[in-house]
Amino acid sequence: MISDACRVLIAGGGTAGHVIPAVAIGKTLYSKGVLKKENEIHFVGSKRGVGREIVHEAGFEMSVLPGRGIQRKITFRNVLSILSLFFAFFRASFMILKAKPEIIVVMGGYASLACGLAGRLFNVPLLVAEQNAVPGATNKIIAHFAELSAVSFEGVNLPHSVLTGNPLRSEILNFIENDSRKETRRELGVNGRTMITIFGGSLGAHRLNETVFELSQLWEGKAISIYHVVGTRDWPEFSQLEQKSIGDVEYKMIEYLNDLTALIGAADLVISRAGATSVSEITALGVPSILVPLPNSPGNHQEKNA
Repeated sequence: MISDACRVLIAGGGTAGHVIPAVAIGKTLYSKGVLKKENEIHFVGSKRGVGREIVHEAGFEMSVLPGRGIQRKITFRNVLSILSLFFAFFRASFMILKAKPEIIVVMGGYASLACGLAGRLFNVPLLVAEQNAVPGATNKIIAHFAELSAVSFEGVNLPHSVLTGNPLRSEILNFIENDSRKETRRELGVNGRTMITIFGGSLGAHRLNETVFELSQLWEGKAISIYHVVGTRDWPEFSQLEQKSIGDVEYKMIEYLNDLTALIGAADLVISRAGATSVSEITALGVPSILVPLPNSPGNHQEKNA
C-alpha cells in the first residue's frame, strides 16, 4: 500500500535489468539526504519476475499493476494485455491521487507506461531513466512528456536527454572501493584457478545455458571453476541435470542470485547476455567478458549495448 508520505514514485518492469538500477536510485536518494523519512519512496512494478523480491530485500515497498508487456503483433493475448493496461492506468491514477508524489521516475516496461501516462494526466513531473543504447517503446513515449531523460549511452535519441550513465548498486561500488577481489576469490576457494561466471539475466538464456553445460563437459583437465547462474525460467529443467566436477573442472549451478557482485567481481571471465545493467556492472568491475546479445531483443538493443 502506497503511503501518503511518498514523495518519489519509481515505476519499472519485473526483470532485474529494470529493478536493480531503480533500487540504486532509491538508495542514493536516501544516502545523499534528498529523502530522509520512511516511506518517502515507493516502487511500482510487475508481479512477474524477481523485481518485487529485489525491492523488498532493499527495504522498500512495492505495488504491482495488473497485466503484462505488450508485444508488437496482433494476438489474443496481446489484446488482453492492452485491456489490462487500462486497468493498470486506473490503478496508477488512484495511487498518484492518494500519495501526490513530487516526481515519477520511469524505468521502462508496462508498469512505467501506466504510471507515466497517469502522471502526465495529473501534471506530476516525469523523469525517464533509459538504461539501454536503444530506448524501449515505453520510454520513447513517456520521454515526450518528461522534464528530463537520463541516458546511459551517447547518441541515445530521447527528448531532453542528459548522459548520466547507468545507476550502479551500492554493492558494486563497495566492492570496488574496498578492493574485495582477492578476499572474495579466497572465500570462494578459487585461488590458483581460472574462474568463469556465466549468466543470462534473471530469467536466464536457454541456448546459452545449453551451450555452457555442454562446454563444461569438454574442459576436463583444466583448473577451471565454473559458476553457472541458470535463471528462474530454465531452473526447473537444468536443476535436474547432474552437477559434478569433471577432472579438474569445478562446476556449480545456481538458480539466481539477486546480487551477483561477488561472482562477477571475482571472475577471470564473465560470459553473459548484453543487458544494460549487466554490461554496466561488468564494465565497472573491470572483468574481461564475452557478451552474447539476445538475437531478438527489441530494437536489437543488446547488440548496441555490447
